[in-house]
Amino acid sequence: MVNWAKQGFSKKLYKRVPTDVRSRYESYFNDELWKLQWYEQGYRNNYTNGMPLDMNLVPVYEELKCTGKGIRVAIIDDGIEYTHDDLKDNYDEEISINLNWNKKDPMPRYEDPTNSHGTRCAGEIAMAANNKKCGVGVAYNAKVGGIVLLDGKTNDEMEARALINANSLVDIYSGSWGPTDDGLMVDGPGVMAQIAFEIGATKGRNGKGSIYVFASGNGRMLFDNCASDGYVGNIHTVAISSVTMEGTAPEYAERCAAVIATAYSGGLDNGVKIVTSDINNTCTLSHTGTSAAAPLAAGVIALALEANGNLTWRDVQHLLVRNCEVAPLLKNSGWSTNAAGFDFNPQFGFGLLNAYKLVKEAIGWKTVPEKSICVKNFQIPKKYKHFGRVSKFVSTVITNGCNGYIRYLEHVQLCVTIRYPKRGMVEIDLQSPKNTTCKMMEPRPLDESNGGFFEWKIKSLQFWGENPSGKWTVIVKDETSKLFTGLTGSVEKLRLIMHGTKENPYN
Repeated sequence: MVNWAKQGFSKKLYKRVPTDVRSRYESYFNDELWKLQWYEQGYRNNYTNGMPLDMNLVPVYEELKCTGKGIRVAIIDDGIEYTHDDLKDNYDEEISINLNWNKKDPMPRYEDPTNSHGTRCAGEIAMAANNKKCGVGVAYNAKVGGIVLLDGKTNDEMEARALINANSLVDIYSGSWGPTDDGLMVDGPGVMAQIAFEIGATKGRNGKGSIYVFASGNGRMLFDNCASDGYVGNIHTVAISSVTMEGTAPEYAERCAAVIATAYSGGLDNGVKIVTSDINNTCTLSHTGTSAAAPLAAGVIALALEANGNLTWRDVQHLLVRNCEVAPLLKNSGWSTNAAGFDFNPQFGFGLLNAYKLVKEAIGWKTVPEKSICVKNFQIPKKYKHFGRVSKFVSTVITNGCNGYIRYLEHVQLCVTIRYPKRGMVEIDLQSPKNTTCKMMEPRPLDESNGGFFEWKIKSLQFWGENPSGKWTVIVKDETSKLFTGLTGSVEKLRLIMHGTKENPYN
């Protein structure tokens, strides 16, 4: 007797291996390496909790119709192979110059095999689309020029010339360089280069201000910190950090309170890195470092400038602050929320760039109000100016925000003159009246210089949007040199410089 019967059907069982997540835009361009440009692809609709996100670029092209057209970007580096098949149509001779060899031609010197850096950075921004060569630049219709500064020795005057070369024509200057990342140096632009940054911000782009994009630095494995880099620390620069495909900080990426945003790059291992053009008309899959992150950010900014040509250099920084994503980076420690509601991490700034959000807000953006600058000196009584391994220096200053002219902070700078026998042991904290605490300077244990700091300006973005009125507290200490308990030093000068507006910039 049959108690139960059912027709059988064949079926297939599947191994529990990771699903191959595919981009819905993988056929959007026909360039040979486009499918490998994971950071530009449209993965976000397929990815779920905890999965990394792309930089949301294709919707900018598809929906907002911005591709960088009309925007001119100068790559300050070691040259550009402008005859490259993926760059030649977007090369801009008018904004190019070779300062190292005192000529116009920015073609890299092939005798030095390291002179591929500028060509790689240029490709990230302006590789042509749909030509079946290499990949696609973030702003693939932007024009790109080369300013050769890194093919030999340089000086303050040459740097200054680079930073304002053709500044009525150039919209964005991209610099993936700075002082050596060896954990020993405290260095930045000289007097002439500092003036050039100021000229660029006030007169560049016909008064709207040149946009300076700089890499945050690759010295983290040597305990370096970008607070010791004066290019990153200049208020006119946009400092960009990097993150891996997995959403973690690369082992090399420096952190500091001057970082404003993060773009993708790769780590030092054999993981997927950045696709771009290379010298000898070739392509590369191995571009990495914060050097690779900064040009991606420059490309995103180029898209925003196409969307709204009236953006000032300060508008661009406000847009970056407001349009970064924290969620893809939350697995990393170091996040805090300031009193104005902005999430900040010195490793990543305000988060991962979201190109679509940024460009969309740029379209209807209204220029922020004029800013004011307020300067206050911390009191340093002779009796209490000394500090060392066994004691801290603590000082406070009360400010009313320049009689109320600053109610919404932008940049905060701390200008320090400190004597100490081992400079790298010095640690500096700054606390705002709203109890936001910022690590202005971290220990850099390899730096054993006895030179201290002289009128060194440290930039912080962590207080962005806060009201500065009230008591500010600074703490200078050495909690690192346990083997040198006899070390003592002195704080000679501390100056608080606050930049901001009286009116709410977002009303």
